Formats: sequence, structure tokens, C-alpha cells
Amino acid sequence: MAGGGTGGHIIPAINIAREILKIDTNAEFLFIGTERGMETKIVPNAGFELKMVEARPWKGISSLKNLIASSGFVAQIIDDFRCDAVVGTGGYVSAPAIVAAKKRKIPLFIQEQNTFPGLATKLGSLFAKKVFLGFEQAKKFLWRKSRAIFSGNPANITIPNRDREAVRREFGLSPNYRTILITGGSQGASALNETMKILLERSGLPANTQVLWQCGNRGFPALDSWLAGKNFPVVLKPFIDNMALAYLSADIVIARSGALTLAEIAIAKLPAILIPYPHSAGNHQLKNAAVFADAGAAVVIEQKDLTPALLLSSIEEIITNPARMEEMSKSAWSLAKPDAGKMIAREIVEALENERINSLK
Repeated sequence: MAGGGTGGHIIPAINIAREILKIDTNAEFLFIGTERGMETKIVPNAGFELKMVEARPWKGISSLKNLIASSGFVAQIIDDFRCDAVVGTGGYVSAPAIVAAKKRKIPLFIQEQNTFPGLATKLGSLFAKKVFLGFEQAKKFLWRKSRAIFSGNPANITIPNRDREAVRREFGLSPNYRTILITGGSQGASALNETMKILLERSGLPANTQVLWQCGNRGFPALDSWLAGKNFPVVLKPFIDNMALAYLSADIVIARSGALTLAEIAIAKLPAILIPYPHSAGNHQLKNAAVFADAGAAVVIEQKDLTPALLLSSIEEIITNPARMEEMSKSAWSLAKPDAGKMIAREIVEALENERINSLK
């Protein structure tokens, strides 16, 4: 399993592995990653073995040399592990894994999360048995399109069938207030945090409205100190362990537009205000957000345009209009692929079984 750097590449790999294990309990997995990536914590915590590879961004001749060297190292890992398949889910570590799989003639599968695929995915599309797309719009950018399957992204989240008011009480929220969930992801987002802080100071929230705010570990101490003694209807969290309950508690979400975040928002059927991270590779977060905006599921505010006044007016336009909220919720659900992980796992297992059968002929 080759996916690293950020949670957006690592979590899909873990979710695919877990779904394969449900089909074949004897399946074994080895993850590869780099020392610099979040996989050093996420993969072992998920219960999987991790081996480190030296991999860097593709920039110039030195990166080509590094790709050749690191793909040789990955090829040796393939030999030692005697693997039946390589699954690439993006990040720098995917490229050497793709090259190594080609060298060793090992079945290769790619899962691309975003609307605009990276170079590793484009390269992998030439050799892969299947390329699983989180967004159908990514297909046109692949170098070979015939093996592409629109699967959706493998978000491992189920919204529980529980009483919303009770869940709000568990978070320390008022059970009857309209609830805005703010999340910049597990790391938080300083631009979102600062804008909401100024919004609260200048104008406050619409009447009978409250905020459940995941601000990230780095932003929490300063924001928590700032909130102390103030009477804002805000519950501040550095990190929310159970995002399914957070989504259930909310009427609307304000978030970045990473692929997995959007997959979860769609499954949760939540109207969204999306502020794409402006420095994402190929500006893919803006392109991801555009899919939701075009479907009527989200309002998109680019970070360069983000102001407290614009954010407040966007909140008010949605949260005070029940008919619009209902339409946005339906639009979000129309984009949901709650069984994406199961579908990807089934396709991989069936392809490998066909490989095995063909090898016996």
C-alpha cells in the first residue's frame, strides 16, 4: 500500500485495506511511506506494518535519479514481501511504487482522490489494472483512460441513527439551536479560525445559532484563551475524535475542500460553505469544491476573498432558508458514494482472483 504525506493519501489506503480484510481475512498488507509524512503515526496506529522509503517531489534531474533509486528499493521490498499487488493512493511515495510494480510485473491499482490527478496517478494510469476515481472529472486528465472507474472516495464514516438533540448535548451544545460545524481538518486552518474569531467579535452569530468548532491543536491554546469569559455560543475543540457525531449535530458545515472531507460531507448530507486551501497541488481543492458548487451542494469562497462579513452573509443566506438547506442537502447526497471502499476492495480482489485463475491455464 503506497500512499503518504498527508491524511488525504494515507486514510484511503487504510480504508481500502480494511475493506479487503472483510473479504479475505487472510490478506496481508505492507505500507510504504517516508519519514516526513503523517504515515509514521497514522499507519502504525491503524495496526499496519510500515516500511520507509526515500522519496521526494518531482523537480528536475535530481528527482529523476531519486525516483530510479527509490523504485529499486521498493522493488526489493516487493520481492521480500512477495506481494500480489501494489495499491497507490498518492503522495511522493506512490511514484516509486508505481515504477517498481511495472518493473516486477505486479498488478497495480491506483486510487485518485481529487478532481485533478497528480503526476504519479497520470503515470500509473499507463500500467494500472484499474484506476479508481474519487471524482469523475479526473478521468479526462489521465494518460490512459480505459481502466478508469468512478468509485468515489473511500471515506470510512457512517452517520449514526441517533437523536440529534442528545448528540448536541454530549458536545455541550444547546439541543435546539441551529448548529454550524467548522473544521479545517485535523490540523485546523488558521485562515478559517481567524475569520470566525473576527466575525464573532464584530457581529456575533445569527439568532439561535451556535458553533461546534474544530480548530486544530496548534490554534487551540490561543483561541481557548481568547474565548474565556466571553459569552459566545461556541464549543471549541482542538480535535474531534468522532466526526460522524459532529456531522450529525450540525445543520451546516464550513470546511476546506480536501477530497475525503467532501466525501464525508456528502455522506452526511450537509449544506457546505467551502474555503479551498489555496496552496494545494494544482489548486485541486478549488477544483474539488467546484464540483459541489456546480451540483448546488455548496457555496465556495476562495481564501483571497474571505472576509468575516462575506462569511456571515453566506451563513445567513443558507441557515435562515430551510428550503435552500433542504435542496443543498439533497444535492450533497447526490454526490455521496458511501460504499466506495467496499466497491474498490471487491474490484481489487476479483481482479487478483482472475489473475490467479489465468496463471493456472
